[in-house]
Amino acid sequence: MQEDVIKLSPDALGYKDRGKMKWMGMMLSDHAEALKKQKKASQSAVIVPKENQPLEDISASLYKSYTSKKPLAIQLDMIKDGNYLPDTEGLVKGFKGSIVFIERRDRSIRQIRLEDIRHISWIDAASWFEKYQRQPVSY
Repeated sequence: MQEDVIKLSPDALGYKDRGKMKWMGMMLSDHAEALKKQKKASQSAVIVPKENQPLEDISASLYKSYTSKKPLAIQLDMIKDGNYLPDTEGLVKGFKGSIVFIERRDRSIRQIRLEDIRHISWIDAASWFEKYQRQPVSY
């Protein structure tokens, strides 16, 4: 008596290889885990409260940033989870009433109410506007 050998392949059983989709799923989980670690590290950093500046000094700094295109760091008078929020860094792009428009490094615009600003400090313009790191040239 002769036995027939039947070979079944995954394709014959209806399995479809998802190729890139498998890799994307792995990349997504790794990315999500990296974001969780980054968030945890940023939450554990203690942000020291800066002195509360008068409204006149804040307004003068904002106007100087707007007219001279100098970047600044703004500490808001808001506390989350027992710490002050990280400084908002950017250039003043405009005003509307008591709202200040700040353009951040990633070109997004953030709206900040004037009464929410606690302290303003200046950022080194050379490091702010540097778009890329110069690589040493070897010959």
